[in-house]
Amino acid sequence: MTEQPFFSIIIPVYNGVTNDLPICLDSIWNQPLDSSLYEVVCVDDCSTDNTRTYLKDEQLKHPNLKVIENERNIRQGGSRNKGVRAAKGRYIIFIDQDDYYHKESIAQVYNHLKANKLEILIVDCAYQHPGFESNKLQHNFPHREVMTGDEQIQRNSIPYAPWKFVFLRSLMIENGIFFAEHERIEDVDWVHALTHYAKRTQYQPILLIHYNKTSLSTTMTSYKSPDTVYSTLRAGKRLTDLATATFAESNDNVKKYIRSLGGRMYYIGIRSYFFFHDSIKEKSRNINETGREIESNSFLVRTAKKCPRLFSAITNVLSPAGNFSMYLYRLLKYRR
Repeated sequence: MTEQPFFSIIIPVYNGVTNDLPICLDSIWNQPLDSSLYEVVCVDDCSTDNTRTYLKDEQLKHPNLKVIENERNIRQGGSRNKGVRAAKGRYIIFIDQDDYYHKESIAQVYNHLKANKLEILIVDCAYQHPGFESNKLQHNFPHREVMTGDEQIQRNSIPYAPWKFVFLRSLMIENGIFFAEHERIEDVDWVHALTHYAKRTQYQPILLIHYNKTSLSTTMTSYKSPDTVYSTLRAGKRLTDLATATFAESNDNVKKYIRSLGGRMYYIGIRSYFFFHDSIKEKSRNINETGREIESNSFLVRTAKKCPRLFSAITNVLSPAGNFSMYLYRLLKYRR
C-alpha cells in the first residue's frame, strides 16, 4: 500500500490457530471495506502451534496483512505496543484473536469517523458464549454527544477493554500512553490515560465486536491465578498513581473516580487471595509492594495492608473452600 491506510487493526496472537484466529481474520476480510483503507497487524507472541505458518499463508492472499514475530513472550500489552509502533494507519483498532467483528461494523465506524473528526470513538460489543451469538449491546451508554476525555470518563464511566476504542494513533504515540508489559491486567489504566488526553471523544452504540467468553478467558479464571491476582493489585496501584500524576489538573470528581477505581481494582485482587494458594512470603510481598498509596474503606484491604503475612496465611488455609465455592458459582452462572 502506497497511501496511508485509514485503520490499523492490531491483533495480539498466541496459538491463534488453536484459538479461533481464522474466524477473527475472516470477519475482517469479509467487511465491505476496500482493502486499501486498512492494514491488519498480527503480533505473534511466540506461538507453539502452527500459527506462524498459517499467517504466512494468509499474507499470500492478503497483501495488507503485516506479521510481527516476537522473540520472547511479552503478553498482550507488549504485543499491542509493538503493533502500534509498527502501524501505518491513522486510526488504531484492537481485537483479540478469539473474538470477531460484527458484519459491516468496521465500514460503519469508517463512515462515522469520516463525518466526525474524533480523536476517540468508543463503540460497543456483545458478550456471548461460542456458538451462541448475541447482538445485545453490553453498555449502551446514555451520553452520545462529542465531549472531552475527562467528560467522557465522568459521564459515561468508560469501558475498560481497549478493543472498544477506535483512536488516533498519534494520540497514543505523542502522549506516550503505552500498555504495561508482561502483565495480565494491562488495560484498565491505559484506557483512562488515553481518554484523558483526548479533546474530542464520542460514544456510539455501534456493535463492533462479538466477545466470546470461554473457560480460558482471563476474566473467567482470574480468581485462581496468582499471576492475574498480583497483576490486579499492580493495576490498582497504577490507577492510584494516575490520579496524582496524569489527572493532576483534572477536576476533583474525575480524580476521585480514578482513585476510587484504583481502590476497587485493588479490592478485587485482595478478595481473590481467598481462592488460590501461594507461599505466604510471595502473597505478603505483593501486598507490601502495591498497597502503600491505595485508598479503600474495605475491611479486607485495610486488614491485608496492616497484617500482610497474617492475612496471607489465613487466605492460604481458606483457599480450598474458597476455590471450590467459586467453582460451583461459575458452574451455575455460565452453564448452558
